[in-house]
Amino acid sequence: MGKDDEKLLRQLSLVSFLLSRRRPVTPTEIRRSVEGYATMTAQAFTRRFYDDREDLRRMGIAIEGLEGVETEHGEAYYLPGENYFLPDLQLTPEELRALTVAMALLEGRFAYARPLRLALVNLTRGHPDPQQQELDRVAVALAPDEEARDLGRRLACLDDAVARGKTVTFTYSPAAGSETTARVLDPYGLFRIGGHWYVVGRDHVRDDTRTFRLSRIQKTISYATKKPRDFTVPLNFDPAEFRARPPWLLSDPLGVARVRVDEDLAWWVERSFPRVTVEPADAPGPRVFLTEYSDEQALLSWIISLGRRAELLEPPELREQLRRGMSLVIARHREPEEAESHA
Repeated sequence: MGKDDEKLLRQLSLVSFLLSRRRPVTPTEIRRSVEGYATMTAQAFTRRFYDDREDLRRMGIAIEGLEGVETEHGEAYYLPGENYFLPDLQLTPEELRALTVAMALLEGRFAYARPLRLALVNLTRGHPDPQQQELDRVAVALAPDEEARDLGRRLACLDDAVARGKTVTFTYSPAAGSETTARVLDPYGLFRIGGHWYVVGRDHVRDDTRTFRLSRIQKTISYATKKPRDFTVPLNFDPAEFRARPPWLLSDPLGVARVRVDEDLAWWVERSFPRVTVEPADAPGPRVFLTEYSDEQALLSWIISLGRRAELLEPPELREQLRRGMSLVIARHREPEEAESHA
């Protein structure tokens, strides 16, 4: 077990132990009863216990101490309930119904839908809403289709693999219609980028950190071994690096694009996409952005979504691809009008 995991387990055990006691407890009792302390020397225990108390205090969980009590150490510790439990949250009927509908929308489409649903039950203390029948009908209407349910199962499996450090195997298709390949992955994290879920981790085939779109994973995801844990996330892995990636740059770059964006939207592009750089400008007006891209369709979709406020300047072959695509869309929208005129 990694040091961070040991520390988390020790601190959770400490909180659980103190909450379960109705009286202050001595350092000896803590050392004997809390996971991780028993194997330490007295000096190491004193240092670790102090560090753990300080970490928990910074999180808002303050362990109180009683000095001068009649124990062999002359001190004892306890955790008042008000230092741990949050105040009751009183939800209005309208707020409860809004949360219930949100849960229905997330079902099968979000990795943490089940924990959120359990949290909602806890907030309401399990009491049903007076209009539960109506909410049930809404949930049925919003129920995910089979494709969404498959995605939900993949999300749940990968979320468990990330939490437990389990290596997974699956077959993957880089794009629609392309050949599938078998992959072995150490999953480090899950990210939602551009409306799609991605898993990032060490690809054993490439022996490098890679990103995979969940909708392109074929069939089921399996664990590679039966061991309790297969890997530990490297210390140099930074989740923020992947959250900041635009949806058109999730793998090795194919080229660089220049995109003109109107002045009133340029600030949003700079703030939303840190990896996109802006060319120097001598005067106010439209700004030109440079961005690498690995997915042509994702980049073109983003440019189209900006409407008349953006224009793809380079490369010329990608600009031509955009022109042909837009011409095809216009032509297909005119077809019904032409059919009606001949009727």
